Amino acid sequence: MGTDTDTCLPRVLVTATHSCRHGAILNDRFQAAPAPDMDVLLVALEEAERHQPEGCMVLHAVRDAAGALVDFQWAWANPAGARVLGHAAPESLRGRRLCELMPGSGLAARVDLLRDVVEAGRPAADSFQEGDAWLQGTAVPLRDGVLLRLRDITSALRLEEGVRETLDWVRSMLEATPDAFFTVDADWRVTYVNHEAAALSGRSQEQLFRQILWQACPELLGTRMERELRRVASGAGHTIFEWRATPGRWHEVHAWGANGNVSIFGRDVTARKQAEAERDVLLSREHSGRLEAEALVHERTRELMAARERLVQSEKLAMAGQLAAGVGHEINNPLSYVVGNLQFALDQLEPLAARGEVREALARALGEAMEALREAKEGAERIRTTVRDLQTFARAEEPQLSPVDVHAALEFGLSMAMPHLRHRARVEKRLGPVPTVMAHETRLGQVFLQLLVNAAQAIPEGDVARYQVTLSTWRDGATVVVEVADNGHGMAPEVLERAFEPFFTTRPLGEGAGLGLSTSLGLVRGMGGELSASSAPGLGSVFQVRLPTTDADAASVRVAEDKALPGRKRVLVVDDEPLLASVLGRILGARHEVVVVHSGREALDTLARDADFDRIFCDLMMGDLTGMDVYDTLSSRQPELLARFVFMTGGGFSERARTFLQSVPVPRIEKPFELGVLHALVEDAPPRAGT
Repeated sequence: MGTDTDTCLPRVLVTATHSCRHGAILNDRFQAAPAPDMDVLLVALEEAERHQPEGCMVLHAVRDAAGALVDFQWAWANPAGARVLGHAAPESLRGRRLCELMPGSGLAARVDLLRDVVEAGRPAADSFQEGDAWLQGTAVPLRDGVLLRLRDITSALRLEEGVRETLDWVRSMLEATPDAFFTVDADWRVTYVNHEAAALSGRSQEQLFRQILWQACPELLGTRMERELRRVASGAGHTIFEWRATPGRWHEVHAWGANGNVSIFGRDVTARKQAEAERDVLLSREHSGRLEAEALVHERTRELMAARERLVQSEKLAMAGQLAAGVGHEINNPLSYVVGNLQFALDQLEPLAARGEVREALARALGEAMEALREAKEGAERIRTTVRDLQTFARAEEPQLSPVDVHAALEFGLSMAMPHLRHRARVEKRLGPVPTVMAHETRLGQVFLQLLVNAAQAIPEGDVARYQVTLSTWRDGATVVVEVADNGHGMAPEVLERAFEPFFTTRPLGEGAGLGLSTSLGLVRGMGGELSASSAPGLGSVFQVRLPTTDADAASVRVAEDKALPGRKRVLVVDDEPLLASVLGRILGARHEVVVVHSGREALDTLARDADFDRIFCDLMMGDLTGMDVYDTLSSRQPELLARFVFMTGGGFSERARTFLQSVPVPRIEKPFELGVLHALVEDAPPRAGT
């Protein structure tokens, strides 16, 4: 091999590792090169492919005494190639034969394919399974061997399988539905039709598939179906209309367009149409009967729509509530000992930092550490606030109306709506002094949240200085008025007229079910109030909530301040979360004698031996015996202890837990705890007998 050939060899080799076309060039060079240059070739290949993510290797042909190619032997492999074949290092492959290393499966089963590459002198590609992985191999012929590149395609195949299974599931659902459904593309060619739609047309699915709709079903030309579908295809968004497919058979048709395609869904409403026809005959015979029947039909229709609205909304709220309660419960346990330990660390470090004899450098480091702890505590408190807001949103059920501070409910709704508002508008508060109202606190907060989200959706993003949402409260006689006003794009009169109508929405398909305002109206009326709206295009909208007043105080949680340190008391902590029990023992142990147990059974055993505890903090939900089980057992065995109980909860309530907490007069605190509440509960514990 001349000097020019030696100089070009590494560059040609690198190019060949990435292209079958260049592999032919490499093959020519390989065949032209004398045997002593093989090491140079492999060194260049190793340098080029060492860090490549795809496997690459060179296999020499192994021939028998008659010259027939019977196997292949590894001359070289890069690290990625060794890993994809299940080997830690390329050195473990060199010199090994293919059939010896992996007999009968995977790459070893492709010996015939590799032999064809060598003998025919043409590249080839194939996919095969190696262990649990699927590999795609590309072989390029070299002189009496092959250059083989391997790529792991397991994820791609699994993704393709998942997409295929999803499509099969969707198709089976569409075929199982009793409603007609079909789709057409931009050229009106039928891209899918289920058996119900095909049967409705009097044709088979095979006769309709991939056919032009108007050619396959010429009876649709000139009908309302054609007009409505062409209107949707021209960009009208969606439409709903009734269609008489055959004499005596009616369908309610929903059609919508997306990406140039039109989807058509038809539900059989023949029974309803027949009922309407029978009603019309009856009404035509007797005028007074017609008026009564008409009123009855309107009332029944309203009740059905209201029932449907409540069902849809309750399912959504139930799902959101379960998610919020579950997430809150999982966060609150670790957050409790994070907050508790941060406060304990600050309490321990502050007296040390105040001492004058601490050296300057140590004092500076101590100050920085305390500042970091304060910032961490502030972040944990923000997490606690967010979790409590979610849990408040999740508590949809309240047994009865109670005095509610509208400002607190308004602040809750605002905190939940701020992610929608902060990039769209400024929020101005004009809150006047108002009495409490008789309401459901969480439902009232949900109403304010919906009104604030509606205001945000009426304002475009990116111009905060121009747009504003104003929150106002005032008293008007025997009612409290809460007003949410915005200067967004407003509503036209015909839209305002239907604003509170269930399932009415001006947003595109898939961006809203049109239930928010109708649900809010139902909630406000259920609390004895009224919700109204006024709006004008370009001037914004104003929503007013009016609720009856009451002179009672709103229910609230009052956090007692730490009192002067009294005498030491005995406290029992029962919690199956070891870190949480530990931090409670650490916090309360500075003032009192604390005993910590980690299960309900251990608590019962401890109290059977030693019942002299001033306060018993017990987790409500535990693995072996719940706090409810412990309480029930003690009610018959040691009832004098029940007045000392305080239940702790992370927010995850079963139906049994809700009923239990409503039926027993026991204090309850939610994780993470306020330290002042913990100390106050201990200090205010009822006295033990003999103390």
